Amino acid sequence: MNESLQYSQFERAVQLLEWNRYQDSIKETEAYIKLYPDDPDGYALLGKIFLEMDEYKKALHWAEEALKKDPENPLGWEVSAGTLYTQQNWKAAKKTITEAISLFPENSYYYFLDGNIYNQQGKFHQAKESFEHALRLDPHNALYLANYSYVQSLLGNKQDSIEIEKLSLELDPDNSLIFLYLGWAADQRGEYEKALSFLENAVRLDPENPQTRTEYLEVLQKQYKIYRFFLLPSKLFSKLKPWAAILLWIFLWIVFKPLVILFIILYGAAHWSTKLIVNYKVFGTAFVKNKK
Repeated sequence: MNESLQYSQFERAVQLLEWNRYQDSIKETEAYIKLYPDDPDGYALLGKIFLEMDEYKKALHWAEEALKKDPENPLGWEVSAGTLYTQQNWKAAKKTITEAISLFPENSYYYFLDGNIYNQQGKFHQAKESFEHALRLDPHNALYLANYSYVQSLLGNKQDSIEIEKLSLELDPDNSLIFLYLGWAADQRGEYEKALSFLENAVRLDPENPQTRTEYLEVLQKQYKIYRFFLLPSKLFSKLKPWAAILLWIFLWIVFKPLVILFIILYGAAHWSTKLIVNYKVFGTAFVKNKK
């Protein structure tokens, strides 16, 4: 009977979190911790709530409290890894992910985070391997598939990227994050109309997300061919290893310095002119303050 009551109280806090009723969820979880101070799941859940609220310091604190109670608490590890990843603290996130994988080798979430970090570092082949590992453990995860489609596009595997895109949409056609990643994938493949459509859906599903709004406006800029032309060198540099990109940039600066300066000026003109046009079309004014 007591176990049943404990479970129902915990589930009530989880349900409030799923409804995005963060303050109510915090109160319910704090009450749960007072009643069951030895249960690490309560501390870990509080960390998860703060992670959802973007309060990363508190999220890490409560994840640590959970792991003090139980060094192998699954939710505590997930919150810790997820928080460090969201903070873009790649070194600490990688360390935590490696430790978590040693404890929970069947948890696909850590391979998913690992793949995203490799993407951020430009290590696309390693990212592909991590996503494939995640999908072997969870083959019907639409978000994993969307990320996998994106990395395939980064590797130039256009047809594979498109086929994976279809699978992702079939599994979950109403997730803003999926549309965001598929928008990036389509953009990388040069399918700007499709990218625009995906990002419109991302904004429609999550209109308050600043990242989706920003990405949507950037894709709108790419509808102008002159802007796309000046983005070609950045695409070339992104395909090179960091050291090769630096050496190429130094070479171009030394040998073609006047042309490089001219290109930078023209790029700036193309970027700002198309940005102002897009702002005017979307917001009715050329100058828009960024919303946080």
